[in-house]
Amino acid sequence: MSETRSGSLGGLIIPLALGGLVLAGYYVYWTQTAQKIQMYVAQALPALPQESVKVTGFPYRFEARITGLQVQTGTGFVFEASRFVAVASPFNLNLWALEGALEPKLKLPGGPMRPLKATDLKASLRLKEGQLARFSLTFQGLQAGTADPSGLWRTGAGALHLIADPKDTSRLAFALDLSAVELSALPEGPAAILGNKIDHVRFTGPISQGQTLLKSTKAWAQAQGEFTIMAAQIAWGPLSFDAGTGRLKVTPEGQWQGEIRGQGALKPNGMAIAALSAPIEISIENGQARLLGFSAARVPRAYD
Repeated sequence: MSETRSGSLGGLIIPLALGGLVLAGYYVYWTQTAQKIQMYVAQALPALPQESVKVTGFPYRFEARITGLQVQTGTGFVFEASRFVAVASPFNLNLWALEGALEPKLKLPGGPMRPLKATDLKASLRLKEGQLARFSLTFQGLQAGTADPSGLWRTGAGALHLIADPKDTSRLAFALDLSAVELSALPEGPAAILGNKIDHVRFTGPISQGQTLLKSTKAWAQAQGEFTIMAAQIAWGPLSFDAGTGRLKVTPEGQWQGEIRGQGALKPNGMAIAALSAPIEISIENGQARLLGFSAARVPRAYD
């Protein structure tokens, strides 16, 4: 009887002990990894107080919570959020997803800080050997700013994708797709003719030295990086621009430069008129984007 009982206890204790060792080992792994994540965030955002970064989510995931986030580039772009949360699986730290951003704000070079509002916003970041492998951002609606003199920007559904070439990780594939774009304070020339709402914008193509561009626009210019536009589409009021190709790069002085050529057509009431179809060029030079001979937009400097 006693031998049977001791054998039953041994059969119970051994699995429990093994399970305890596994849980203890996992706890040590999770804790050490959380500390490394905090260290990486601190290195990437040196101006952020250490107490502003917390990693939680044990045991199911890693939640990187940043309070008082402020990211500012040397070119004047600023992103702020009172709280920012990104999550990853304990078994795949190369894939991070945005879970939330409270009170997000965006500032472009020379402009005011604008509050952001998004509908069904989703963002994910995949890494490989410490470099970007894929970044995706999608939303059903996005608004920046308020209806005041500082201006209001608004779009419908949109998507932004950056994907590294498996054969050349320095080269990134870029895709931008936006619908129902409304920008306040558009220049009078094109707005008077085409209206203040752009129905659809799409740009796709590869970026040479793309990993360098993510780190520094100035270094990208020095490396002679270039965005080769393989397909561009713009539907702006009665104007339809399609089959666009071209290139964009940055001059040593920090100005964007390039051109996009394609086929344009005027479509009053949505009907194309063959006689009003012709090649069109959009040029960017000395900080100005020009369309149909008019100054369509002021382009921020890539760097100062």
